[in-house]
Amino acid sequence: MTRLAVVTVLSAAAISLGACSQSTPYAPQSASATAQDFGYSSTRLGEGMYRVSFAGNQFTSRETVEDYLLYRAAELTRQRGYTGFSLMRENIDRNVATDVDTYPTTGIGAYPTFTPYYGFYGTGGIYNTYDPFLGGQFPGTTVDIDRVERYEARATIQMYRGTPPAGPQPNFDASAVMARLQGTVEMPG
Repeated sequence: MTRLAVVTVLSAAAISLGACSQSTPYAPQSASATAQDFGYSSTRLGEGMYRVSFAGNQFTSRETVEDYLLYRAAELTRQRGYTGFSLMRENIDRNVATDVDTYPTTGIGAYPTFTPYYGFYGTGGIYNTYDPFLGGQFPGTTVDIDRVERYEARATIQMYRGTPPAGPQPNFDASAVMARLQGTVEMPG
């Protein structure tokens, strides 16, 4: 394989890995049963009343999920011909999962005889090497533990025209919310 071909393959791999580690863009949830349930959704509950939600992937912060929920509520309010909405009820779920991967000291998966040369940082940050043919100390099975957090926000909104209704619930002008969040909303594509 030529050097240019190797560089091209490595560049393509880096780009595809980078694309996998992006936060959820502002887009509707997929109706496909095989797709991830990331993005926004809305359900009509009554005249001018909707349940709105936004679910982010593990790269989407809580603040982004909350902003996208408000943006969706404002966008839906304007689409339905209303000027504002009241936040009747809201809920934010935090889902935490721990992903544990172990890697054997010799052999990989279906290839138990595959034993590459290893390099690793040992105690005190000292770089060490291990060659299975020459022997030497190796730290044993490598364990990679990742903590994955995902956020999903849901709200019930009541839309209104003109003057906001009185009461303890927070009221939002839909156009003002959209104008404030417009620059922070990441559209797909």
